[in-house]
Amino acid sequence: MKESLEILGVKSSGLEDIKKIGLQKKNDENILSEIEHITDPEEKEKYLKQILDKKPHGFVKLKLLLAERVKDKDLKKAFELIMSASLSAPTEIKCYLLLAKVASENKAWTIAKNACEIIKWLCSVEKNTPQEILVETEDLAAQINEKIASKEYDSSQNNFWISKNPDKFWILEKLYFQSKIKDLKELCYKLLELFPENTRSYEVVYKTFVLIDDKEAFDRFKDYIERNLVNDQINRNLFLGMIQYNFLNFSESLNYLKAALKSNPLDSKILFYIALNHLMTNNVKEFVRTSEMILPESEAMFIALYFIFSAATNTQLDKIEFPNHKNIAREASLIFEKLLKCGQANVVTTIEEQFKKLEYNLILPCWQLYLAEIYIKHNLLDKAKKVLEGCKDSDIHRINAWIYRLEGNNDLAESELKEYRQLWKPESETGFYCQMVNLKLPEKSPDNVEEIFKHLKDGYKQIKEIINQLELEYGLNDFTCIETGCQDCCKRTFPQLTYTEYLYMRHWFEKQPDEYKEKVTNDSVKIVNTYKEEFKKEPPFMAGDVMFNQHYPVGFTFDCPYLGDNKCNAYDARPFGCRGYGYSSHDGITFKGCNFFYEQFKAATKLHHIRKVVSAASFFDYARLTDEELIGKKVMAPIPVWFAQSHEETLKKVKEAIANSETMALSP
Repeated sequence: MKESLEILGVKSSGLEDIKKIGLQKKNDENILSEIEHITDPEEKEKYLKQILDKKPHGFVKLKLLLAERVKDKDLKKAFELIMSASLSAPTEIKCYLLLAKVASENKAWTIAKNACEIIKWLCSVEKNTPQEILVETEDLAAQINEKIASKEYDSSQNNFWISKNPDKFWILEKLYFQSKIKDLKELCYKLLELFPENTRSYEVVYKTFVLIDDKEAFDRFKDYIERNLVNDQINRNLFLGMIQYNFLNFSESLNYLKAALKSNPLDSKILFYIALNHLMTNNVKEFVRTSEMILPESEAMFIALYFIFSAATNTQLDKIEFPNHKNIAREASLIFEKLLKCGQANVVTTIEEQFKKLEYNLILPCWQLYLAEIYIKHNLLDKAKKVLEGCKDSDIHRINAWIYRLEGNNDLAESELKEYRQLWKPESETGFYCQMVNLKLPEKSPDNVEEIFKHLKDGYKQIKEIINQLELEYGLNDFTCIETGCQDCCKRTFPQLTYTEYLYMRHWFEKQPDEYKEKVTNDSVKIVNTYKEEFKKEPPFMAGDVMFNQHYPVGFTFDCPYLGDNKCNAYDARPFGCRGYGYSSHDGITFKGCNFFYEQFKAATKLHHIRKVVSAASFFDYARLTDEELIGKKVMAPIPVWFAQSHEETLKKVKEAIANSETMALSP
């Protein structure tokens, strides 16, 4: 195994005891039923804490239950539990209802009011909200508004609550990371509909559409602004100017922004975007003049622009590191990236040289790293090397490894990764959050097998390309399974696939030698028989949206029938579950992979707390469509269940499973 991988100290995949782990695996409902018999409140609380200390993700109901129990004696712990629950379920209304109650009990009226607004907002798209929650929220909101109207003391600005205001953009951002773009868009439009007088609503929607980079969404947003802000010319022109800036239409953007400025000549946000427009068009004189007019703001984007303005005016700054220096450097890098996008590479070079000359790295120690990443993504490797000169941060070794691998110098890349991992120390033990990268597959199924296979192969190709990019950016070992000599994912997990993938594999399978086909079939039959003996039933083909673990417990394991001679013997035809293993997520919350992959992702970088992963949902959305086209319904099963009989017998069983599922759906 390569030394850079050994340094992480991972001794095993973590899947060796999966049978034991699988049989003990519990969810919210299991644990809630377990604690029913615990009558002592302190013992119940202690047990919940023991469970949740080991489970940082998920367990939303348990976290809210424990938060309810500790809120009167440990406010900090209660808030942490509520936030942890909302990270796993960003649109779970009960998280914000409990937050509203806790904030209200502590007289943090502004916090409580915002939480109630979020509940109202989420309920507007969630049609199955229990009536009691709606009534409770309305009553609570009325009480809070009464307290605010009477100007009763509001603790929202004290040391504890000041940084805990619930943020609607945060919710939308988490949906973006989970690749729930349709839900995200619907919530954006509902936000504007519910709070049309709140300027912040427009800001949140703008930031969200910048995030998803969707022109159609922006066009609809533009139309909405033109229709609904007729009587608010300042904000109408501001947001239209921001949209045109995002489209790189700088002259149109300036026209709108200058019109807004006439009515409000000291508005920092208007001046901010005017300054950016001048920067993007290399109008240094007007950029400096406009920047001088901007009143100091605490947001990272304003401070980032201030650093660029200071560089342009050759201004020395006190060498005191900012507490939120990473956010500021990241915002500056977004401006640099926009400059590159609109052809102003020379401006970026000039700013870069000024940042170095004025030693801004002592104030923003990460700015070189963020800019180097942008240069690499634009294939400007020489510029990336140059900007890293003099950088002392350990992440430089990870970025150097990225450059060397792109240049084909794997030995130097390995040396840099060794250096990086020797210096790497986690900032916390919370792990990382996933950002799903969608595959670009049709939203409607082709009507013939040839076209279905064509898009399936393209999807598989996309997976490979995304994985290659992830390996380069995060310094992942591109032969992890070979290096570790581990085949646990082929022996201790469920290589499950859809009918479409089965058909693709079967097409490949039928071209193989008879001896090979006989062995795969016999091994599949043995696994099916083992299932029958253990569970006293046929292993099912699961039609529709059925929970896999209801029928195939994690503890039921087998060697994949295509595994042999320490390798996959169906590598070219393997399904998504195998191709994406270690690099994918189904929901943007849980990480699908073993310890060897997880620890590499965790140690990838301290610049970002998000890790991009392949979206399994985007693949299975396509597979569902194609299954429906081919057989009427999505059907899934483990590999051996598909290959334990002839294709004709398999198809017969699949049709029976679909018929049974439809009968069950019709039964009362």
